Amino acid sequence: MKLSIICPTYNERDYIDLLAERFCADDGIEKEVLITDGGSTDGTRERVGELMKKYPNLKFVDNPKRTSTHAFNVAFKISSGMYVAFVGAHAEYDINYFKHAIHYLDGNECDAVGGPLHQSGKTMAGKAIALVMNSKMGVGNTEFRTMKKKMFVDSVAFAVYKREIFEKAGLMDESLPVNQDDEFHYRINKLGFKILMVPEMQATYYVRSSFGKLFRQYFRYGLYKPRVLKKVKGSVRLRHLIPSLFMLYFLTLPLSIFWCWWLLPLILYLSFIIVTSFQFKAKLLTKILTVPVYPILHISYGIGFIIGLFKMNA
Repeated sequence: MKLSIICPTYNERDYIDLLAERFCADDGIEKEVLITDGGSTDGTRERVGELMKKYPNLKFVDNPKRTSTHAFNVAFKISSGMYVAFVGAHAEYDINYFKHAIHYLDGNECDAVGGPLHQSGKTMAGKAIALVMNSKMGVGNTEFRTMKKKMFVDSVAFAVYKREIFEKAGLMDESLPVNQDDEFHYRINKLGFKILMVPEMQATYYVRSSFGKLFRQYFRYGLYKPRVLKKVKGSVRLRHLIPSLFMLYFLTLPLSIFWCWWLLPLILYLSFIIVTSFQFKAKLLTKILTVPVYPILHISYGIGFIIGLFKMNA
């Protein structure tokens, strides 16, 4: 078997038909597609059963622990591909996505390969969120979110790996329900494996549809990030610390009663947000909605990161 595609799902009925069509397409690659479901209640499981009759290479795997980390590990153990892809259900992939991956892996240019991630939204709030998550002001200098060129990177979304990586580095860390791919990538970087990003493998990821869902998502990212940074020494980047430092500054704002200049960083921050928001090529209402997205991203991540530090050291 040339390729095993592992895709965790939970209540993905709206996406599952397109995913099966793209993943199981007859593109000349000998492959298997393992849909690893965490107990969906919206008809996803039943629909996969129907699709398996249409696509012989589609397999269903039960994921009782429901995390995407366990979903990958349990599916990997029964997979047989020379290369293994870890993909998400809330995304769209080019029909030649895996052909490109195999080209670079067969040529030994790298040990893992993926592409830039373009964020997109389906609701009005989602479109605003997507604009911010495609910007450096929103998510820092994460290469696969803000750059589109071929380059070696620390991490990449929806990667395709050589199987031997897992034989040497182990599987995903199941103590991490999120950030598991970041931790794994830091780990394989330290072992000397190379991760390549190529523009022809760009995927479109559908962001959260509301501000509340975005807050919960990035709070969880922040909450588990200290555990990742502790486990993989030398993986700390400035972008990991800025949101929590901002939160600590925010807590000291009462000092502005005594020193008016203490408000200067906040004024600069809000000014940058407003200027950046109105530079987007979008409708006026969408531009306005991007303004609160920045503090939602940064505050939720910062709060989560600080709580994660305390929980890690408790």
